[in-house]
Amino acid sequence: MNDNMTRRAERRAPLPALVAGLAGLLPFIGSASLYLLTAEERWLEVLRAYAAVIASFVGALQWGYAVRDCLAGASAWRAYGWSVLPALAAWVSLLLPVPIGLQLLATTLLLCLVVDHAFARARPGPAWLLPLRTALTAGAAVSLLGVLWL
Repeated sequence: MNDNMTRRAERRAPLPALVAGLAGLLPFIGSASLYLLTAEERWLEVLRAYAAVIASFVGALQWGYAVRDCLAGASAWRAYGWSVLPALAAWVSLLLPVPIGLQLLATTLLLCLVVDHAFARARPGPAWLLPLRTALTAGAAVSLLGVLWL
């Protein structure tokens, strides 16, 4: 296998991660679609609640990296500090009017992706993780902002 083929294979997400990630997009796409079809505000609340859970989950990824760094003897203050901010932003988003909460959640998810890219330079993970995270974040952000723009 040549180097180019090897790199492409390394960037391919394992099937369980791909299936779980895509399944995680279904509530985003489903609740956004149901709102666009019915104009019932309830679907915006469902979308916001699910996005808040996912923002907390994405922050927890950084918590896991911080734990790994500490076990390796590295300082992890930045990673631990950052890891709690998405959950705090998610909580605040639930206290705000729905449209502002959706914007805050989209911004939080996009910012998490930017931070993940920055942290990946210092501590690389599997080659498939950031491309998958980028695609999933794009789907989530489009769902969150699309309901506000359409």
